[in-house]
Amino acid sequence: MSYARIRSAGCLVQTLKESGLLIGVGGVTRSSQARESGMLGADFIAAAVISPDVAAACKEMDVPCILSGFTPTETWRALEMGADFVRIPAEALGGPRYVHSLRETLPARCLVGAEMPLDNYLSYLEAGVEVLEFKSSLGIPKLVEQDEWAEISRLASKIVNDCDDWRANHNLRV
Repeated sequence: MSYARIRSAGCLVQTLKESGLLIGVGGVTRSSQARESGMLGADFIAAAVISPDVAAACKEMDVPCILSGFTPTETWRALEMGADFVRIPAEALGGPRYVHSLRETLPARCLVGAEMPLDNYLSYLEAGVEVLEFKSSLGIPKLVEQDEWAEISRLASKIVNDCDDWRANHNLRV
């Protein structure tokens, strides 16, 4: 979310939070954007890059920080800067095999799999991704445009139920 969009999202963030939703602000690249997002009430902040300033601002505000990385070195740097999670484009880098090799190098459980496929996301949990991000693979803008609210709900419920079942079968906290 750009700086101007962060400012204009204040009312929306508050409304959604009042509904009991966990709200994050993404696309942040500057500490000023992170601070403004925190003041708006963001529950977490996601940076599109590895930014020590964003990580420091999040730490000051005690707001979880997600930085983006590509390589093992970038992932490690993001963790060293204090990121709570590191978002990696796992599908583009080789899928679950890439995640598995990354986890062998960096044992911390802190990976966010970006742009998960709808047909194979549980294999990413098996490989060590802790958070799944679906974004455009869900086709939400198109479904919203077509007033397909039931389909959005069905997709979200299926993913949540599949992940809960997977975690229960692996004796992990649901």
